Amino acid sequence: MIEEILRIMPRFIAEEIVHLNLNNSITEIRIRSKNKIIVICGKNEFVLDLIASPKIILDILLNVSKMSIYAIQTDLNNGFVVIRGGHRIGVCGEVVYENGKIKNIKNICSLNIRVAHQIFGCADTVMPQIIVNGIFQNTLIVSPPGCGKTTLLRDIIRLLSNGIKTLGFSGKNVSLIDERGEIASCYEGVPTLDIGIRTDVMSNIDKSTGMSMVIRSMAPDIIATDEIGSSDDVLSIKAAILSGVKVIFTMHGDSLKSVLENTNVKELIDMNVFSKIILLSSGKIPGIVEKIYDGGAYVTN
Repeated sequence: MIEEILRIMPRFIAEEIVHLNLNNSITEIRIRSKNKIIVICGKNEFVLDLIASPKIILDILLNVSKMSIYAIQTDLNNGFVVIRGGHRIGVCGEVVYENGKIKNIKNICSLNIRVAHQIFGCADTVMPQIIVNGIFQNTLIVSPPGCGKTTLLRDIIRLLSNGIKTLGFSGKNVSLIDERGEIASCYEGVPTLDIGIRTDVMSNIDKSTGMSMVIRSMAPDIIATDEIGSSDDVLSIKAAILSGVKVIFTMHGDSLKSVLENTNVKELIDMNVFSKIILLSSGKIPGIVEKIYDGGAYVTN
C-alpha cells in the first residue's frame, strides 16, 4: 500500500524510505520544512538524515495534483487531500480568510502523510459481544489516539454490512459518515478500503449534518461514524435512535471515567443508548480490547 505514497515523493526520499525496509508497517510520514523527515511505525519513529525544503513540499503537492495545485485547492482548504489508495495528506501553512471563510492555505510548511491500513478480521473477537441473538447492539468504541479504534470500527462496519452467518446476522444497510475521509478512504468518491457491500459513504461533511442527511435519504439500518462528542452530535444521535436506526461510534478516552467526563456523551449513556462500550488498551500494540462495558458491569475480553 505504501507504493502509492512513494510515487508522489521525490525519488531520493522514496529510496531512503525503501531502504528502511519497513514494508507496510509505516503509519505516518511527517515532512516539515527545514527539518528532518520522520517516518512513523506505530509508536516508533525513524528520523531520516534528510532535511525537507519548501521545494520538496511543493513538488509533492504538484505530484498529488498532477501539476495543478488549483485542482486540489478545495481539499487543501479543508486541511487535507486524499490520494489514490486512500492515503491522506494533512497540511499546515498560512491560512487566508475572505468573508469569514478559508480562501486559501499558502506557504504550506508541513505535511502529515497518513498511510491507509486495513486489518481484516481484527473485529472477529468482538462481534459475538455486539451481536446478541442475531441482533446488533448499539456500540461505542473508546480508546486514546492511535490505539486502533478507527481500524476496529472499519472492520466492524465491513462485517455488519456483509453479514455473519455463524452469528445468524444478515447484512444491514450501513450509512457511514466519514467526516475526515479516514474510514473508507474514498478517492474520487469511491471507497478504496473494504467497508462491505451494503455500506453507503457520506464523506467530508460534519457528523451531525451527515447523520441528519442519511436518515432522510438512505434509510439506513445502522449509522456509523468516528469520534463523537459535541452537543450537535448528541442531537443527531437522538434523532437517529428515535427513527429506529442502530448506531456505532468511536470517541477518545482511556477509561469509562473519561467517557463520563464528556457531558454530551454521558447524556447518551444515561439514556441507555449504548448497550456495549468497548475500551481499547493504550499499550504499544493497537487494537487490543481491554474491557467491554455491558449493562453496568465490565466483561473481560
